[in-house]
Amino acid sequence: MKKFLFTIAACLVAVIASAQPMGGRPMGGRPMGGRPMGGPTGGMQKPFYELESDSIADAKIQDVAGRLDLTEKQFDKMIKLYAQEFEEICRNLQMSVREYQMMQNGGFRGRGNMGAPAANTNVQFDTAAAKKTYDQIIAKFDKRYKKALEPAQYEVWKTLTATTLDNKFSSILQHVQENTQSMF
Repeated sequence: MKKFLFTIAACLVAVIASAQPMGGRPMGGRPMGGRPMGGPTGGMQKPFYELESDSIADAKIQDVAGRLDLTEKQFDKMIKLYAQEFEEICRNLQMSVREYQMMQNGGFRGRGNMGAPAANTNVQFDTAAAKKTYDQIIAKFDKRYKKALEPAQYEVWKTLTATTLDNKFSSILQHVQENTQSMF
């Protein structure tokens, strides 16, 4: 009799433990039934821009270090700032791209509508809003570069168009769009 009651109790615990609510987000923050937010191959991978930001920053700052006559401390600081700027720009552009993808595919429709979302072909990517956010990030980091460099170095930095990201909006946006897989 004890074995029988123990078996029933174990079965009940197993059924209760395996019960999951439909839709919504579990406590861990990941959507249920979907792939991990980090990437298509499973696991929590870093976004593409975090993987490439250090090498991009290192190459750009290496290229101009001689013209700026940077100290080692300034060199390290500039690489860190450039990588942070690139990551922040890409992260914000990727959020805009994903928002566009969501709206293009009908957006979120709630739990009761389990069918495929109706595609909305009238939605257009808001390039002006993305560019405005992009310009704000550029301005924020420009102030940081100014603090990291001596006044003469900063003036040289401003003339080196190859180092500034502010004139590369469309190419960075295209890069983000190509590397952002639709989650919808």
